[in-house]
Amino acid sequence: MPQPQATTPAGDHSAEWLAHLVAMLGAEAGGMLTLHADGRHRLVVHNHTERAVAEYRDHYCRLDPLPRLLAQRPAGRALVIDTTTHPAYVAQRELSVDYLQLHGIDHVIATQWREPDGTQHYVGVQRFRGAVPFHSSQGAELDALIRHWCIDQAQPPPPGFDNVENEHRRSCDIAAQLSIPLAVIDGQLAVIWANPAARKETGAWGVLFDGCPRPRYREDFALRKHLLELVHTSLRQQAQAETLIPAADGRWFASAAPLHGKPGLVLLRLVATHRFAANLRYRLERLFNLTRTEAEVTVQLAQGESPEAIASARGVSVETVHGQLLSVFRNK
Repeated sequence: MPQPQATTPAGDHSAEWLAHLVAMLGAEAGGMLTLHADGRHRLVVHNHTERAVAEYRDHYCRLDPLPRLLAQRPAGRALVIDTTTHPAYVAQRELSVDYLQLHGIDHVIATQWREPDGTQHYVGVQRFRGAVPFHSSQGAELDALIRHWCIDQAQPPPPGFDNVENEHRRSCDIAAQLSIPLAVIDGQLAVIWANPAARKETGAWGVLFDGCPRPRYREDFALRKHLLELVHTSLRQQAQAETLIPAADGRWFASAAPLHGKPGLVLLRLVATHRFAANLRYRLERLFNLTRTEAEVTVQLAQGESPEAIASARGVSVETVHGQLLSVFRNK
């Protein structure tokens, strides 16, 4: 495999990430071109010959219509191309004949993203001559991967990935690479699958991974009861169910969604309320029929702010905040 054409920062998993991406999409090769705002560029490739990499870097990248084609797409939308028939590639005869055909590159999925400093990343995954063309669902797969992975924070492939059959790799769960803790459980709270992020969690997650709680941990029994009710509601209604549940270390936001094609299983997400993202306010509004102000005050309280600090920040009296919280508790 050719090496990156620029110094790779310590701890950067770019090459490994790209190889994983290629394997998950059932492709033969891939590449990522990074154009920095100051004019520097960097190329990372997988499964291309040294000669092909040098030719593309030194000459053919200037002829490639891919950046122009991607610029016409909505941000975060992948482009699926047959380079043998696409008008933009057919028009670039030198590129098509002397590079793509010569190296057997017939099919490409590509996407892009821009960083705040203006740095532009282009990622392309290729299939060679004779391979089955890509289809739109694989483009959606790539979109999902790009949304959830950042190249400079990419995790290496999960353990044992290299031993997985090629056909199974395409269905390798993207969630395994996410930093969001997720688990698949059944109606008895048995863990069928969990991503690495979930297995690192403590608190409410411990009740799932430690098995049945010991009798003296009454709060664990209560937590399991809440989770069971949530899972059964999701399975019964065949829809996503959400709730707030108490635990020994505070309140947790729980969400369960049925897995289509997997009867009796749900995808579970548990997040401690002190980690609430700002965009979670609308969920509280919907879940407990709160006003926007009540939801905002609830999030501030869950993040550890005192009623006095909340009142000061909002320019109201402490009595007003107490009244809003009382209304929240009544709704609950």
